[in-house]
Amino acid sequence: MKNIDTKYGSLKGLSATEFYPDGTLKECILSQSNRIKTPYGDLIPQYQNDGVRRKYVKSLSFYQGGQLKSISLQKAALIQTSRGVFPAELVTFHPNGEVKRLFPLNGKISGFWSEGEEYKLAQEFEFHFPFGDFKRKIIGIQFYGNGAIKSMTFWPRDRVTVNSPIGLIEVRIGFSLYPGGQLKTLEPAKPTVAPTPIGEIDAFNISAVGIHGDTNSLGFTVEGKVESLVTSTDQITVIGNHQQFVYQPGLKPSLFDDEKMDTVPLAIEFDGERVCFGGLESAQYDVKDYNFAIRRIPLSQNGCSGCSACVTVG
Repeated sequence: MKNIDTKYGSLKGLSATEFYPDGTLKECILSQSNRIKTPYGDLIPQYQNDGVRRKYVKSLSFYQGGQLKSISLQKAALIQTSRGVFPAELVTFHPNGEVKRLFPLNGKISGFWSEGEEYKLAQEFEFHFPFGDFKRKIIGIQFYGNGAIKSMTFWPRDRVTVNSPIGLIEVRIGFSLYPGGQLKTLEPAKPTVAPTPIGEIDAFNISAVGIHGDTNSLGFTVEGKVESLVTSTDQITVIGNHQQFVYQPGLKPSLFDDEKMDTVPLAIEFDGERVCFGGLESAQYDVKDYNFAIRRIPLSQNGCSGCSACVTVG
């Protein structure tokens, strides 16, 4: 295939391409070494696949206007961000050129390459936030278009303690932030008492999957009030108008053991003077018009199938 000119230089050795309707390059896989010039220095997109660790992904992608959207690097390169310099194997960008997501590593977890092997390659970084300082290995960081950190994702085995609006919380998977730097969401590593307009509820998502820290089971308003949570242990009875409505985590057959049931956590949201259970429009109540009784159900009674997440419950 012939060379293609971009804002970052001419590309050669294109083995697979996709174009926008107007004919501009959308993404490509390269089979030869290219050096492109970017605001972050000269970068070499991935053009080789070792067949074991590295993912076989698109080398480059572009916005329709020609701006660089993502780059998978042949070797980790140092990328300057608002929070310092980080090595990266995969970087995505906002249309304005600012880093959107940065991944220090981008290995393919498989039968030939384990998570443990990938973890050994990861390095620790120091972070300083108003809610705490820590030094940890990370899977990735997401940034707002102005360079502020939007979210951070940790390795599944790691924990970080943060000083949240409701006190110290041990966090797993990750957290997200508002543009001003306030905590927006986090993933509690164990059942954590959260004060809400209807009473204290244990916030914990036993089914949380550590894909990213963009959205998590305990959410706060900018002012620091609990806005949403997921509980795996609490039953809430809504009492009013001569009626009672009961909401609690559900059960479903385990994917790993036909003889056991897994917990389906209950999501609860607070919007001003209203509370909503499970995202159902029919399950919304004005807090001032009802009473709420909260009862904790042990995880063992709630159908926990003994997955690795139970280790964090202690």
